[in-house]
Amino acid sequence: MNRLLSHLVFWCLYVIFTVAIYYVQEPNLGLHVIYELASLPAKLFSVYFTLYFIVPRFLLKGKYWQAALQVGLVLVVGVLLLRIFVLNSVYPLYFPDVENTLFPNDLSKFVSPLLDLIIVTILAMVMKLLKDREKQEIDRLGREKSNVQNELQLLKSQLHPHFLFNTLNGLYAQILNNPEVAAETVIKLSDLLRFIIYEARKTLVNLVDDLDCIKNYIALERLRYGSKLQLSFSISGTAVNKKIPPLLLLPFIENSFKHGIANDHNACWIKCAIDVSENILEMDLQNSIAPYIEEEKDTKGIGILNVRQRLKYNYQERFSLTTEKSEDSYHINLKIPLVKP
Repeated sequence: MNRLLSHLVFWCLYVIFTVAIYYVQEPNLGLHVIYELASLPAKLFSVYFTLYFIVPRFLLKGKYWQAALQVGLVLVVGVLLLRIFVLNSVYPLYFPDVENTLFPNDLSKFVSPLLDLIIVTILAMVMKLLKDREKQEIDRLGREKSNVQNELQLLKSQLHPHFLFNTLNGLYAQILNNPEVAAETVIKLSDLLRFIIYEARKTLVNLVDDLDCIKNYIALERLRYGSKLQLSFSISGTAVNKKIPPLLLLPFIENSFKHGIANDHNACWIKCAIDVSENILEMDLQNSIAPYIEEEKDTKGIGILNVRQRLKYNYQERFSLTTEKSEDSYHINLKIPLVKP
């Protein structure tokens, strides 16, 4: 409604302004009002065809020659329409004795209507492009603000405190029973924390490093759950020379442990397959859930929502995320485009 109103205001102001300009040159108000109203359909055609067809399909895509050709055709059709309407409304009232054929011998009579169309089309185009640019800038600033908030949330809640607590407990037991394995665990935990604290601040990280972070996380979770967990984890394809926004995959895997099996005292399972193709990364993640355990309110939903917001910020509509929950399992499939350095 607001958009329609703004268009009506524009055309009303345009007609008033144009009539005023012509009236200064020749004080015949009726002539100028009827002329502007009669020529308005041709101007509407030229302006809106240009704004909503030529500009988005040709001009904004860099097809300048095609855009120029289309504009030329629109102006030709617009001039003919304008003359048809004017000849059938203005001329019978004010110029009954003047030649009123569609194609006059004096081609200079095409100049004035052509200039009218060019001026109003350029004016409308400039206003539309400026408005679109302003909207894009507002959207960009909004996305940046949202991304900052999401990143802060992500850094605050990326790893559940229980994970670190239980890992340290397991590490203490390993130090007593198997110091060599304990040393490897310390290295994995150190690498994981280093990546989350320092590398995650970057806009993009190497896919290899992000996957190593996931491997370290899974290795530490294996330490916690031991034989209770049946885990299938695989990575196919080549991750070298590819980049990804940091920590997009880990929250899903963390959720599969935290909400899928942490409260289940029976044997449980997780299946995670990551496929890296030339331009697309796909992660298919499934985990068991205990049907008799009610999920903690506002935990898993918030985590997934947070990652979905980051996905929208980074990829707009160029990603796919589907989730499916059954009585005893939870399934996530994620597809995102990869960035090459």
